[in-house]
Order: sequence, then structure tokens, then C-alpha cells
Amino acid sequence: MADWSLLHKDLLERINGCFETCFEIVHFRSVCSSWRSAISLPSYKLGLGVSCLLPAFNHDPRFEVDTQCMLEKIPVFLLRFQTPFGIDYMLVGTSERKSGKQKLLSPFTDYGLASKSGIILNTLSCQIIPLGHYYKIRFYAITTRRSRTRRQSYAIRVAFLPLDSKDDREFAIVAGVFGDLMMYRSCDKVWIKMEGRFKSYRDMVLFKGEVYVVDMSGRGHVFVIDPSKLVTEILSVTQSHESFDERLVISGEELLLVQRFTPGAYGHEYMHTWFKLFRLEEEGQNKRWVPIDDLEDRVVFLGYEHDWNLCYSANELPGMIRNCVMFIEPSGVFDRIRVFDLRTQRTRKASECSGCIDMYSQNVESSFLCGILATPNPTISIYDLSSESE
Repeated sequence: MADWSLLHKDLLERINGCFETCFEIVHFRSVCSSWRSAISLPSYKLGLGVSCLLPAFNHDPRFEVDTQCMLEKIPVFLLRFQTPFGIDYMLVGTSERKSGKQKLLSPFTDYGLASKSGIILNTLSCQIIPLGHYYKIRFYAITTRRSRTRRQSYAIRVAFLPLDSKDDREFAIVAGVFGDLMMYRSCDKVWIKMEGRFKSYRDMVLFKGEVYVVDMSGRGHVFVIDPSKLVTEILSVTQSHESFDERLVISGEELLLVQRFTPGAYGHEYMHTWFKLFRLEEEGQNKRWVPIDDLEDRVVFLGYEHDWNLCYSANELPGMIRNCVMFIEPSGVFDRIRVFDLRTQRTRKASECSGCIDMYSQNVESSFLCGILATPNPTISIYDLSSESE
């Protein structure tokens, strides 16, 4: 029988190039020490969280102290695993710490999954389904509140546009910074303030080479920005009432506008929440929003803030509920996910719906009990995503 540990490095690299997720590379490297030596950790391939430095914003005195900001690519995965009660799912994102180690992110918090000794993710006992990625910029700014001035950190979601170039390394970024829309082009290496009717935005997304930005009006008012900085508008949703929240969600080759209506003085009556969905229709240069009332087999998930806007097919997830919008009740502690059924037009707690077992492991303790998450044991040797232990 052939000795697999003696495979030539060129062949190993060709196999490595066929993988679609960073976790597949981690599994591949774990076969033997010679394969780990031949194939490097995938920190900068397929993203366990790619980071790079950019010049700081230059349009406001609040940014004069720092000269750089950090661009992060954050992949998102859905983990499917077995529990004593059935199949469960966990949504995670990954980003890179300053130390070079990886950090697990959760759609339920803005600080991720963490413990003093770190967390080990068991990728061998679950199915890993990639759900795309998003980009964030982290920066510092000088702020003054109640006569106190301090240097404060910020993290905002941005749109990343690859540009056509000879070496495929040119790109542009659109970011909303303190109410201003800014564009950065790698060839110019400077941030430029974009002029237009928009003063602030609620959500933005890259779709088919253009950036779509929904403003704060709550009436489905969307701007489109192309790589040349040309700004056009899509007519607002017809006869739209002012919504509590609006998100832009990519579903395959479609772009969805999701409007959320929650009654109450501060939008706290979550159990009475209802949604309107629209699909972008393009006819030549004309674009308009067309209402839809059925997602068929699809599920829309709206996570914490605007970082986790996802849409996927329930056909890939046996037993999962479909034709619904899932969202988070921010003021809740446990059982925070709500499910709006497009067929019945009713909102329920996820725990009351079949096909929502533990719902994305919002109860992290269950993931530890099932062995999907673990804390490192310093008395034994462990190989994980952030370690080069042999």
C-alpha cells in the first residue's frame, strides 16, 4: 500500500486548491505532519478572517490621531451537528485577532464567543455549510461626550468591490462613517466623501458589482453606487409605511429588500412584528422593487446589528423550518429568536416552532455539552484552528 505521507508537495497543493472552505484545509493538514509542513495555515486563503491595513479617514478632525484602519473579511458558516434531542445548527463567523489567532463570532452578540482560556471548535463532528462572508472596518476616533474627550474604537460593515485590473489586486470600499458615505480606491489610496441626497444609511450590500445602500427613511429608499462613483436611485417602495428596520439580503442571484414593522413606542412589541419583502427587478437600466409573499424553501435570517443578513435554502438542512424570516429580540436573554411565518403572517418564538431545535445554538452551553465547542486542556496536546501544535 502506498505511503500517503510521501505525496509530492505539488500534488498536495493542487488538492488544497480545490477546497471551498478554510475548515477543509484544516482537516487536510491534520492527516499527518508532512502534509502540515507542505500546506500552510489558511489565514490568508479562503478566509479564517483576512485582515489588511488601510489609510485612516481624512475628512474629519476626529481621525487625526490614527493614520490607519483595519479591513477585515469575515466568513460565515452554518454548522450542523447531532445532539441527544436531534439535529441542531450553529451560526459562526471567524475573524483574526492581533495575535494572529482566530476568534469565533456569534450573531447574538457583538463581542463573539470567548473564554479566558480560549475556545476549541470541533469541526470533525459537524457538517460545515459556507454562507458567504462580509467585510468590516475597525478604526479609532476622538469623541467628546459630557465634556469628556476620549479615543474610542468603532467597527462598521462596509461594501468591498473587486475592480478589473491586470493583477486582480485593485479594489474599492464604500463605508458609512458618522453619517457620511466614503469611498476608498486602492489605486488612489485615499478616502473620498461621496456627495448625494443621502445623509445616513441603514444597510448596504454589494450585488452584481454595484453597492446598494438603503437610507434611514424606513420607506424602501435605495441608492446604487457603481465603481466609478456614479450614484443613481431606485424609486421608493410604492405606498410604503415607515418601517422599524430595513435590510438588504442577497439570495443567490436575487437581491431582497426586507422591511420590518414592530409596533410600540420603541418597537418593543416583538411578538406583533410583521415583515414585507421585495425582490429587485431589472429591465435594462431600470430597476424597481417587486413585492413577494412567498420565499418557498428559503429562510431569511437577520442577526445582530446588520452584520448577519443571510438567506439560504432549507432543502440543504433536513428538518429546518422554511418560508420564514428569523430575527433576534435584542432585549431578551434566553429564547431570543423570533420566527415570522410568511404563510400564516404570524410571529412566534423559535422554541415553539418545529424545525427550530435550539435554533442556532443561542444557548452556547448545549454546544459545549455536545462537544462542538470546548475549552483547551493545558495538560494534553490539542490541534485547533489557532495552534500549530503537532
